[in-house]
This record gives sequence, C-alpha cells and structure tokens, in this order.
Amino acid sequence: MNNNTVISVQNLTKFYGKTTGVKNISFEVAEGEIFGFLGPNGAGKTTTIRLLLDLLRPDSGTISIFGKDLKTHSMTIRQQIGYLPGEFSTYSHLSGKDFLGFLSGIRRKKSDDLIDLLDRFKLTTSILDRKTRQYSHGMLQKLGIIQAVLHQPSLLIFDEPTAGLDPLMQEEFYQLVEEQQKRGATIFFSSHHLYEVEKLCQRVAIIRDGEIAGLESIASLKAKAGNMLEIRLSESFEKLEIPGAELQKQQGNSFIFKISGELQPVLQKLANLPVEDVVISKPDLENVFMNFYRREKDE
Repeated sequence: MNNNTVISVQNLTKFYGKTTGVKNISFEVAEGEIFGFLGPNGAGKTTTIRLLLDLLRPDSGTISIFGKDLKTHSMTIRQQIGYLPGEFSTYSHLSGKDFLGFLSGIRRKKSDDLIDLLDRFKLTTSILDRKTRQYSHGMLQKLGIIQAVLHQPSLLIFDEPTAGLDPLMQEEFYQLVEEQQKRGATIFFSSHHLYEVEKLCQRVAIIRDGEIAGLESIASLKAKAGNMLEIRLSESFEKLEIPGAELQKQQGNSFIFKISGELQPVLQKLANLPVEDVVISKPDLENVFMNFYRREKDE
C-alpha cells in the first residue's frame, strides 16, 4: 500500500447465506481521488460500502483505511468519514434543524459552512422547522448531503447521492463534490448513473455479480472502446461490412459500427460507398459500460 492510499481493500468476500454479496474483490483509492464504483442494482455496491463502514464484517479479506486496519480501528476511522447512504433516513420526530444540531453534538464539531450549504441546497428556515417525516424524498436527500460534508471529513462515501434531486440540485451537488476534492478530501462515489461517474471520477471500478470486472481510468476505458461510426447511405444495403468495424445497429439505410482497428481501412471503404452522412466519435461512458457488460456476458 502506498503512503497516499486512503482505502485499501484486499481479497474481500461476503456471503449472505449462500448468496454472494461480494467475492474476492480488491482495489485501492488514492488520497484526494474521486473514485467511481459502478454497477447495476444488486451488483454488490452497497454491500461493499457497508463493509467499508464496518457495518458488516467480511467472511474473508482485509480493509485498511487511512493506513489503519478497519477491524481494530473502526471508531477512529469512522470519525473521519462522511457517509450518505442509498436510502437516507432521519429520526422522523426531529425537525431538520434539530437533526443537524443532534449530529453536530455527537461529532462535537461546529461548521462555519452550514448557512452556505443550507442556502445552496434551498433548505429554508420554514423547511428546517418542520418534522423530517414531512419531508419529500428530495428534501431528505439534500439534508443527507449536508450532514455528510458538514464536519469536513477526510473521506466521503456517497451511495447513489443524486436520487430524488432535480437537475439544478444535481449540478449543485457535482460542484460540491469538486470543492470537497479541492480541500483535500477523498471521495468514494457509488452510482449506476453513468453520466455523473464520467463527469466526476478519475478512475472507476466496475462491479458485476459481486466481482470486480474492471478497474481503470475512464480515459483508458474509452480508449479501449475505440470509436463509433454512424453512417447514412443513399442506397439500400441488405448487408454492409466494413474492415475493422463491428456492426452495432442497423435501421433502414442508417448504420452504427464500433471501430476496433485503424481508421484508414474504414475511410477507404467509406470512399466507395454512397454516403449521405457520416459521424465518427468517441463513445460516452454509457456505451463503454454496455459494451463491457455485453462482452463479459458473451464470454
């Protein structure tokens, strides 16, 4: 483990009876990194987070956070973590104001950022005075984000953090995450929303059926995915083959190919076709992700 490694997970396994939670997963997260943890629902994302927080104990494997073994230094480690669970809830009999005050008392740490955070996430005095059982999903989620960052933790763990937020609040959250990184925090970001992972994260682990199926930078994932070719022809072709390209979709005279080889043979082939329109582009993370899962399934 490097000196600047904040999270080190080695050969981690957790079963629920005969059901696999996670199986033999390993990864590291560097200090100051925004690390994406990507996978569909049920893939093992939340299980991994609960293990990182010592809310679950693994059947085998080790977890080290801030260079300390989680099992023996759980309390010290968790004092430095801010956490937003996938289904955030509060003590429903408390008002939003009392809930935040309660957490500040437990943490014994007041924040100068509270007023600014409340203003940014549109939690007004009238909202904060209401019992949290009266809150909408979006209001609860905004309260959850604020409580996670309020004590300025060294490590932030977010599990599906933008659920219930409207687009404006989502953008506010993305900006907040980048600000937390600038002040030196490390962010572990679990999501199945590809857009926000691509927008925020430097590296991503892809988890599938409880196992790490890929672990690399987003740039590297995109490079491996090659280019996308979209063409529309003026004549009908029942079957169109292009060297170094794999057909992904055909609709009438329009075709989408994935280019896995060099561009030159593709361009030479296009020169001899009745092309009306052509676009060559890099795939977004959603295409990378779907192609990755499709390839894993085929294998």
